[in-house]
Amino acid sequence: MYSVRSLLIFLAFTVAAAFPLRCEAGAPAAGFRVQGRLLTGPGGKEVRLRGFNVCWWVPPTRQDALGIKAMGANSVRYMFGYHPAGTFAPDQLDCIWKQVPLFTDAGLWVIPVVHDFRRDGQGPYDSPELEREFLEMWTEIIARLKDNPRVIAWEPINEPHDTTDEKVAAWYARVIAHIRKLDPRRPIVVEGNGYSWPKNLVDSLKMEDPNILYAFHWYGPFEYTHRQLTPPAVYPGPWGRDWMAQQIDPAVRFREKYNVPVWCGEWGVMTACEGHPQWLADTAAVLEERQFPWSHWAWANKPGNSDDGSFDINPQKPEIYGVLQRIFLQYNISKPSPSPHP
Repeated sequence: MYSVRSLLIFLAFTVAAAFPLRCEAGAPAAGFRVQGRLLTGPGGKEVRLRGFNVCWWVPPTRQDALGIKAMGANSVRYMFGYHPAGTFAPDQLDCIWKQVPLFTDAGLWVIPVVHDFRRDGQGPYDSPELEREFLEMWTEIIARLKDNPRVIAWEPINEPHDTTDEKVAAWYARVIAHIRKLDPRRPIVVEGNGYSWPKNLVDSLKMEDPNILYAFHWYGPFEYTHRQLTPPAVYPGPWGRDWMAQQIDPAVRFREKYNVPVWCGEWGVMTACEGHPQWLADTAAVLEERQFPWSHWAWANKPGNSDDGSFDINPQKPEIYGVLQRIFLQYNISKPSPSPHP
């Protein structure tokens, strides 16, 4: 016997599968590029990314893709895993070829990114050997996905860390040069060293390539969103929306100084955190007021996790699902976006 709620979710997924995407989400990816502070699609029309992260460690399904689309999202940041061993292992990428089409076939845009790429505490920016394997990995990915018109950007790596800003910037320049030989047109996503906080968008990160989408992640205050205090903190507590806006301002300043697009590639909070609905509403408001595109962390439909306290969102977690549903309705992606130019 189905509940009314289950029937409504089923109908939403069915309708989403039957009808084309609205507005810019129906456009092909050919011609996507950076123009000033905007990411644009064919004809120079602004692309407003509003979506979810999805992760290979919770294998997504076609139903997940339809659920994301039914929510009102137009994109996913697809995170895959790879464990470097000194020699490129293409079989580690098998999940990509199976999972990316779930989203592109549903009419969603996809930005693939490797979750981590470390061995013995070193990343690809620390070791020539790891860098070679890293570039071989991306050569294979681009060769296999570059003809998919809904893969709209390449994001080389998630949250570079435990190194220096200068080393990461020099490494990105080499990676970008390599990718441009394989795909001269698609935007490339660049994140700052130090787990990609807004403050990590520093001057040395500005690339010479004009077709770069810069990114930051937002989990502030970390001790609240990750329940690190005893007793656990309550939001808004000493923080609140004004504090949040001040912490995100470095990303605004970077965008204005260099006239480049900046994307919030991750933002989320554990559902066990008291006050998390207000944290989500405040974060969405700050991002929208400052005209940042965004991707929420994360859509993950694990069996029996309706009250597991994780960051996950899915239809089986009604409270956070309802909060995100209201956010998507409030900031309807089909509405034209005001230009961030003065």
